[in-house]
Amino acid sequence: MTLLDRLSTGWKAWVALFLITFSAAAPGVFMLPALDRDESRFAQASKEMLEEHDYIRIQYQDELRNKKPAGIHWLQAASTAVFTGPEAKQIWTYRFPSWIGASLAAVACFWCGIPLVGRRAAFLGAAMFGSTLLLTSEAHISKTDAVLVCLTTFGIGALGRLYLREGSPKQMALLFWLAMGLGFLIKGPVTPMVAFYAGLGVWVWGRAENGKGGDWWRPLLWWPGPLLFVALVLPWFIWVQVATSGEFLQGAVGKDLKDKFTGASEGHGGWPFYHFTHLPIWFFPAILLIVPGLVAGWKGVRQATVARTGRPGLLIGGALLMISLLLALVLPTTAANGVKVAYPSVLLLVFWFLSTRDEWWRRAPASPEASAEVKGLRLLLCWTLLTYAFFELMPTLLSHYILPAYPGMALLCGYAAVRLMEGVKMPVSRWLSLALFGLGAVLLLAVSYPGVTHNFMTEAAGDFTTASSSEVLETWRGYRVFPVWLWWAAFVLCGAAAIEFSRARMAVSIGLSIAAAFVIGWHIRIFMLPSQVWVQPTETARLALEDVCGIPGEACAMTPPQRILALGYAEPSYILTMGTQNTHPPETPLDLPSDESAYPVVYLVNYEDRKAEPPVAEEVAHLRAQAKGMGLCITESEPYYALNYSNGDPVNFVAMRFDRESCR
Repeated sequence: MTLLDRLSTGWKAWVALFLITFSAAAPGVFMLPALDRDESRFAQASKEMLEEHDYIRIQYQDELRNKKPAGIHWLQAASTAVFTGPEAKQIWTYRFPSWIGASLAAVACFWCGIPLVGRRAAFLGAAMFGSTLLLTSEAHISKTDAVLVCLTTFGIGALGRLYLREGSPKQMALLFWLAMGLGFLIKGPVTPMVAFYAGLGVWVWGRAENGKGGDWWRPLLWWPGPLLFVALVLPWFIWVQVATSGEFLQGAVGKDLKDKFTGASEGHGGWPFYHFTHLPIWFFPAILLIVPGLVAGWKGVRQATVARTGRPGLLIGGALLMISLLLALVLPTTAANGVKVAYPSVLLLVFWFLSTRDEWWRRAPASPEASAEVKGLRLLLCWTLLTYAFFELMPTLLSHYILPAYPGMALLCGYAAVRLMEGVKMPVSRWLSLALFGLGAVLLLAVSYPGVTHNFMTEAAGDFTTASSSEVLETWRGYRVFPVWLWWAAFVLCGAAAIEFSRARMAVSIGLSIAAAFVIGWHIRIFMLPSQVWVQPTETARLALEDVCGIPGEACAMTPPQRILALGYAEPSYILTMGTQNTHPPETPLDLPSDESAYPVVYLVNYEDRKAEPPVAEEVAHLRAQAKGMGLCITESEPYYALNYSNGDPVNFVAMRFDRESCR
């Protein structure tokens, strides 16, 4: 028995896979501040559930957040209630469900892959997936995606066992519907959609090959399964519709979902092949085997079948894609986006239609019944390619959207690794994949090196209008240098992985590449990102507020205020980390209170806000004049400069404290 066989059998395989993601993401969970904007919005809405004891409606301060179902908020609220409580402001308690969800996603990938590609390939694929930088990054962000990919993978694992007729059909059907229901409560239709494409894809493929898609899916119609889905999903949707007077579905479907399909929602557009260009970084280190994985998977299914759906199938699929893109050029924007998004469904519909035509069967005789290996590869290819095509052609483009396709991709990579270990020659695809791995390694090492950070600082400092670039750079001097010993370790591991891969030592190269991803992730999460306060505006704001004892609930020499009033700054992380009671534009009052019990009053002022009406400088002048007339003391912090990475704007924070106590 080889070392790989020993690692992939028994309880230690499951524990090892869980720990890969768990430990890789751990520094980010605790060391990184709350991120803008989605993470802080999700966490703040969960925080308000605890504060108001309202677990039906999703709110962000006084505004209903009718976008996603409540599942992730329930998990985050439960986690925070267990570890701390609603009064605590640590972001890690809200990240805990994502951390565990991502770690279980690696385990789910292994479980899913065992019947599809075998235990050895499944273990290698799951290990690579568990260490991918996208998964380990989503593991320390309090959003939906890490839990979503976990549930989606378990659902497709159950679907795969039904397809291959392994295990108890009724048990797998119940597990499938459980995953679909829970996934729907996390992020709406994404989990059912990915499973639908994978399942319908292999059924249509079977019909196109031998005229028999099979009845493997019939256990899914066993009534307890759909009933379980309805029982999970329907009650909350009824409650939230009643609680929001019917506004939830209007906002979630009529606004949020519609905007994502009809245009670049919230400005999140992108260039052609957007997700493909992100693969070298986000799919690192599994990118080392992505090309051999796709090639080996395609060859595996083609060698066992006739030529009807090989090259002709590729030509038909390519022709449909070109027609979709050409139509998108001439149709109105909304219709054009609909045509592109519908491409995977149209592709399946066309092949189903062809399978009903006599002309299709005259091309070649029907294929024999596919083996379990071929069926497993079919499912992985349908899961991967159809999901990828859907999100690549979607008008709203965010790099994490493609995550549900990553487990399928990684299992194909594991399959290719085992094939290469067995002596299969794939020289062209191997070198292409090695080039992509090298590109990803170079990009990751480049952006995480201190010298590159300094160049970004210099460029950002030139955007300030209220301070000279030299003043800004001087205050950022302490952020230019951070430890690089893990960086050098990652550099050596990347080089060693590439060398071993070129020598066809697959197991060693995969182990080294996983170690490289682990180490560079730790370097970024322990040393690089936590040290870059200049791109963390809320943390920079905290420094200004600390100068005037301006943070509610924190002990200091002077009496802290009850709340903070922000001018020119409204990022969600400010509300989450400072407290729900704090205000931001346009709710911030522009007049000082007459009630003596309201003091001290603290304003957080961003002088670089160029969109404020009236301008921030005029608002501050108005406050100064009021304070002078009321005989108030004014204490101001030094200016603190930062770059708001959410929108690319510079910020210049000054904290102002108005008090009736003696001036200091």
